[in-house]
Amino acid sequence: MASVNISLYQGYPDFVGRRYVWAGSFVGPTAYVTGGVDVAIPIAQNYIDSIDTSGSLSVSGTYVYRALPSGPGPRATWKLKMYTAATPGTEVTNAVDLSAEKFSISGKGGKY
Repeated sequence: MASVNISLYQGYPDFVGRRYVWAGSFVGPTAYVTGGVDVAIPIAQNYIDSIDTSGSLSVSGTYVYRALPSGPGPRATWKLKMYTAATPGTEVTNAVDLSAEKFSISGKGGKY
């Protein structure tokens, strides 16, 4: 399964009580997999509560992502489903190289 690795911005994660907020960026996968790519955040023993998609447009303006949890509640696994910005309901096709595309991403999470 394809995945994207989040590079956290300086100062993140920042703890708020027993949870943390995070922000970073990622580049698209070299071979997109229809249905979405897994999200990997470099915080040891963590889980993601939510991913904010308000800034989901790629730097080039060509693609957008939607964050999809495996289910409701904390400790879900997350995928990013990619769409073309010109036709937001059209998912990127299988094996498309998105490695030239850069995205910002942020969310909330916790520690196991």
